[in-house]
Amino acid sequence: MNKDNIRDHWNLTALEYQKKRQISYNDIEYADGYAKESELNLLGDVKGKKVIELGCGGAENSIILAKQGAKCTGVDLSIEQLKYARNSAEKHGIDIELIEGDFENLFMLGNKRFDIALSIFALDWAQDLKVAFKEVYRILRDKGIFVFSMQHPTWNLLGENPSELKITENYFKEIWEWEESTGIPVKVHASKISDIINQLIHTGFSIERMLEPSSDIIKFVPSTIIFKVIRRS
Repeated sequence: MNKDNIRDHWNLTALEYQKKRQISYNDIEYADGYAKESELNLLGDVKGKKVIELGCGGAENSIILAKQGAKCTGVDLSIEQLKYARNSAEKHGIDIELIEGDFENLFMLGNKRFDIALSIFALDWAQDLKVAFKEVYRILRDKGIFVFSMQHPTWNLLGENPSELKITENYFKEIWEWEESTGIPVKVHASKISDIINQLIHTGFSIERMLEPSSDIIKFVPSTIIFKVIRRS
């Protein structure tokens, strides 16, 4: 039921979100407006690589990588996001495989199919992060790269008014629940930093880099956490 709520929310807000965000087609941004791939070089040379973007939304990042020679697949729950992605790919003259699906259940994809998995602020919407990590591990080839960014667990503690820098939430809670602007109630996992790290290790990933970028706007508490991990054989 909750996955249906998340799907319904994004189907209702897809176009509004894309118009508001104006996500770049020139550089992958792991945080909103900063922490760019051109600066961090987390993915490396993607030419000829099979890449999957989990929670791809409008597939802006897949389009960027496809322009660099990657063979890209995008997965998203929202058919409206995928419609936007399909139109954008056509406008850019890019061929991308787009799949309506759940990154916690990638039954339609075979084992060890991809060289790289990418996810930007999509794993925050997972019901169970362990399940999502296991699916990514399954579809990645040996020594495949998984790069993802999420809202930083400490940022979540600042609640609805983070600029006040006051802790209003419990770091140890296990579930986040709220009502979206659409009036649709949503429930997702709440993870500590240790949860993310331990689940990655337990699944079979080696952590190569963990980043907590800052920006001119967000100086005192990181809003984003980024991981680059490698699938162990």
